[in-house]
Amino acid sequence: MAFTEFLVPDDPMRLAWARFRSTLAGPPRVLHKTSPTQTPNPQSTLWRLLATNNRELGRSFLLYHSFEAARAHIQQVQARPDSLKIEHMPALNNGLRGWIIMAADAPVMTCSRWYSSLSTGAEAASRALEALRTAELADSPDRSDASGRFRRRAPVGADARP
Repeated sequence: MAFTEFLVPDDPMRLAWARFRSTLAGPPRVLHKTSPTQTPNPQSTLWRLLATNNRELGRSFLLYHSFEAARAHIQQVQARPDSLKIEHMPALNNGLRGWIIMAADAPVMTCSRWYSSLSTGAEAASRALEALRTAELADSPDRSDASGRFRRRAPVGADARP
């Protein structure tokens, strides 16, 4: 499972995620932990569940206030695999189908695209659910910097020098 940290709220990848998610469940809110006197941190994190060939199987329903919060939430979800279930839904106005994975009746993961039939979407949802239960979590996030450029974390064991 890959995590992506966004340093600015108008990052193109974050906006694309929000547009797709809003078609499933309305506009997202960032889960910030700030007091009334603190300025909210514009940084946010989401996660993507990837197959071994890097094809996206699903993505986070929530936008988290930090990498640590996102990773901790997924560890909690994985600790209760029997609480996970699939909910199928139609797209608006075009006959396509999508799905959301629920954990204890709270949404945690969405499909990453629309499907042309219920059976195709159901198969993709089942595969994503099984993958979510056993996914290996990245130890650090990928980052999208203020310019909107996407930077991947250094590969494990890679030399950090330029």
